[in-house]
Amino acid sequence: MTTSEKNKNGKLNTKRQFCTFSIGRHYFGIDILDIKEIVDIIELTKIYHAPEEILGFINIRGHVHLIIDLRQLLSFEKKEIDEFSRILLFTSSVGESFGILVDTIGHMVEVEENLIEYRNHEDTKTNLSEKNFNTLEIAACKLKDKLLIILDSRQILKLLKK
Repeated sequence: MTTSEKNKNGKLNTKRQFCTFSIGRHYFGIDILDIKEIVDIIELTKIYHAPEEILGFINIRGHVHLIIDLRQLLSFEKKEIDEFSRILLFTSSVGESFGILVDTIGHMVEVEENLIEYRNHEDTKTNLSEKNFNTLEIAACKLKDKLLIILDSRQILKLLKK
């Protein structure tokens, strides 16, 4: 979400809001407008012979959603689902009925647009283990105590097709 307000000098400050989460020690954010819902009850139906990045399906109030293990997609070490694990479901504007599994959910963070450093995708590395991370990461922002890595939710399904 983008909001604007005037600062002390009368200039317009544009702010963006991100839903934050962690995977391991890394702190990520996705535009809040891309998030439909956060699910804490994780009852998955396995899809046999599916790639390991695909955990299965989840039924939420009669709607079936494909669930992707973001940890696996980003080539992090595998981790069992625990009481802190959550699923982020995306709006239909991002992709048809899917979500991602993350280790923990953080808070909604509002960041001034001028503090966000966008990535130049022409400079992406070709190392295969970093390929998915480089495709998903669009920006970074230094917060008071940590680095927020901003991901492009619209690229997640595209990575599965590769």
